Amino acid sequence: MKKQTSNFEQRYATILSFVLALPLCALIWISMRILWPTLRFCAKLAWKVLLRILSKAKLVKPPKQILPTPDVFKDSPNLARAKQVRY
Repeated sequence: MKKQTSNFEQRYATILSFVLALPLCALIWISMRILWPTLRFCAKLAWKVLLRILSKAKLVKPPKQILPTPDVFKDSPNLARAKQVRY
């Protein structure tokens, strides 16, 4: 048969669980209130810097020589009409 716990053992278990839970709760509170907003701010700042660097980087090389415009299109005010001209 299981032995009944005494009143002293119950108090000892309650105090021990409180002492063990207090640092854990403090750690969770610190991480939620202080650490997480700081990490989120740093991540947002790093993301903005990364986007700025990528927008300045030349990923596509510009063409070496621009192709000349054909004579048919040179004097036309509206290119939509000029596309209808056949060679």
